[in-house]
Amino acid sequence: MVGVLDGSDKKPVLFVGDDTDDGKAEKSGFAVLCACKDGPHSHRQILGYTSLGAPKGKDYYFVERGRRMALNLIDADDPHFISEEVIDAGLKFIDKHLAAGDKVLVHCNAGHSRGPTMAMLYLRKVGEMPYSFKSGEKVFRALYPKYDPNAGMRHYARAHWNGVLKG
Repeated sequence: MVGVLDGSDKKPVLFVGDDTDDGKAEKSGFAVLCACKDGPHSHRQILGYTSLGAPKGKDYYFVERGRRMALNLIDADDPHFISEEVIDAGLKFIDKHLAAGDKVLVHCNAGHSRGPTMAMLYLRKVGEMPYSFKSGEKVFRALYPKYDPNAGMRHYARAHWNGVLKG
């Protein structure tokens, strides 16, 4: 688990990691954003479905339970499988909990694609990444060396890089 954004008191408040960091963060009182459909602490696990697709309804794109949110987000190579509604919900969750003074862990299964990309987009949204996408990736990789997004997440982030500032 690596802190990527300092609070006003210069202590990290936004962290990025993988599945192994989830339990530690929860025990430490963090809000947790699980940016994955499958695996421990995931969208599928929280809702308990066994079908390939998530059940239609209010929790289809994301499920929020207290200080935890899990996204229905697969790490597909095709960015068309990445819903803007899912990404927006995750960014709002981070924003809400940081504004409330919580530390937030954003993670995915392996900690290299969906979770880090969500954190990078959040940094862009709040003005901490005022760079081009290519430069922003370099800066983010220096903060979080495990960042290595799959094609779909990278394409989605690049395509929405400028628009996320308006959100």
